[in-house]
Amino acid sequence: MKRMLWALALSGALAFSALAADVKVEADEVVNDQMVSFYEQGAIGKTVWVLDSRPPGKFIAGHIPGAINLPLDVLKKDPAASVEKLAIPKTGKLVFYCAGRECTLSVDSAAVFRAMGYTDVWVYRNGVPGWNQKAQPLMATEAFLKKGNLILLDTAPGQSTIVSANNQTLQLSLADLKDSKGQGALAKLSKNAPLVVLERGNMTAANEALDMLREYDFRRLAYFPISAWKGSLGAAPALTQVSWAPIYAPGQVAPKVFEEAVMAGKFILDVRPAADFARGHFKGAVNLPIEDMEKDFAKIPKDVPVFVNCATGAKSTKTYDILGRKGYTNIAYLDAEISCKGEACVIKE
Repeated sequence: MKRMLWALALSGALAFSALAADVKVEADEVVNDQMVSFYEQGAIGKTVWVLDSRPPGKFIAGHIPGAINLPLDVLKKDPAASVEKLAIPKTGKLVFYCAGRECTLSVDSAAVFRAMGYTDVWVYRNGVPGWNQKAQPLMATEAFLKKGNLILLDTAPGQSTIVSANNQTLQLSLADLKDSKGQGALAKLSKNAPLVVLERGNMTAANEALDMLREYDFRRLAYFPISAWKGSLGAAPALTQVSWAPIYAPGQVAPKVFEEAVMAGKFILDVRPAADFARGHFKGAVNLPIEDMEKDFAKIPKDVPVFVNCATGAKSTKTYDILGRKGYTNIAYLDAEISCKGEACVIKE
């Protein structure tokens, strides 16, 4: 019942925000309830092929269960090879998604498949944010756990579990997670900390844990089937409290640093499509779509710091790599989701 009420509350919030923003549902669009229905019916991977167009780093951190990762840049490089590898019949129903309505990776991927003769092609434009709004679980991969700097939550105290030097494993029963013991263990944890619930063949229990973490306002949630772990298991340390701090990649900056750059009038490079830029962008930003970067990169100054953003972090990360190869040394990028209306932009890490 709690899970249903939580989903209803979030659905109401999404409906209100969609109405307020006057969002138009496109003719080829799969909406939230349809996507949830595919999942609950067990259709994903059987009668419906769901493709995640985001970069691998985003996919491994949390994807719709059963989805296949096919990044747009990989698809464009060799469409025929991608199709052959996936072995999806031309009559198959395909649904593409990425990081929400501001993200065009899924739309562009769908267009490539249509050009190759696929006719039953759809786009889940609400993507990961819409899935989260419906309080549905995202699945992490072993590669994400091995990457590290995570909080692993196991609701089976005393059992052997996943223990690694670069993650913190917290064992709490569902009852303990609900009460003061759980609240105390998570009290000093940043709401942006990535938490992964270890699932032991019981998705009902995993969903209950995820729902409780949502109630505590944690934002970066996923689950991982412990049966998929290829390493050894061990006894969890006796942790009573966990903490977390972000680790940024070379060139990556925190949202606060990026916002300060905007306020200071630094050179802000927006690499989204021109149409998305026209709908809203950071104050003073300059638009150069990533599709034009290779031929027009010289328009970007080399003698000042350049701060790059897109809608999800995927294109800004790639731009950092492209400009690095062109000899730029003063580039920083934002790896986060943004939504803009006019010059009012919200960053969600």
